Amino acid sequence: MTELMCRVKWLAVCLAMVMAWPLWAAPPALMNQHDSKQPIHITSKRLQADGVLNRVRFIGAVEARQGDMVIYAPEMVLFFQEKTREIEKVEAFPGVRVVQGGRVATGQKGVYFAAEGKIVMTGSVRVRRGEDSLEGDEIVIFLNGERSIVTSKEGARVRAVFHPKGDQP
Repeated sequence: MTELMCRVKWLAVCLAMVMAWPLWAAPPALMNQHDSKQPIHITSKRLQADGVLNRVRFIGAVEARQGDMVIYAPEMVLFFQEKTREIEKVEAFPGVRVVQGGRVATGQKGVYFAAEGKIVMTGSVRVRRGEDSLEGDEIVIFLNGERSIVTSKEGARVRAVFHPKGDQP
C-alpha cells in the first residue's frame, strides 16, 4: 500500500509540473520582456531623499511604473549607486501588489532588483494569472522569462490551483 501511495504522489507532482508549465512559461514570441532601462515613474504623498545614504523614500499610496510593470505599496525605498545614480533595487512594504501583463502578485514585502530583472516577494505571497494561482512564503518572479520560483518555510507547503484550458465538453 505504501508503494502505491508513493507512486500516486509522484504522479501528482509530475502532473502539477506539466500543468504549471503553460501558466508560468510561454514561447519567446509571447513573453512580456521587461525593459529595466526604461524610466521609473513614481507617485506618492511624500518623498524623503538622502544623498549620503544614496536612497529615496516614498511614503503614502506609492505607485511605481516601469514599462508594463506597476508596483503599489504604502512605502517604497529606492537604492541607487553613488557614482552612476542608477537604481540598484527598490524595496516596497508593507502590503505590496505587483502587476505585469496578466500576472498579479501580492505579499507583505517586495524587492525589485533592476539589473537582474527580478522581484523577490515575501510574507503570504500569492501570484495570480486569470483563475490560476500559486501561494507560498516567498516567490521570485523573473520579469523577462515568464518564470517564477515558489518556496515555503520548512514544514509548510506551496499551494497551487490550475484550471485546465482547452476544449470543454
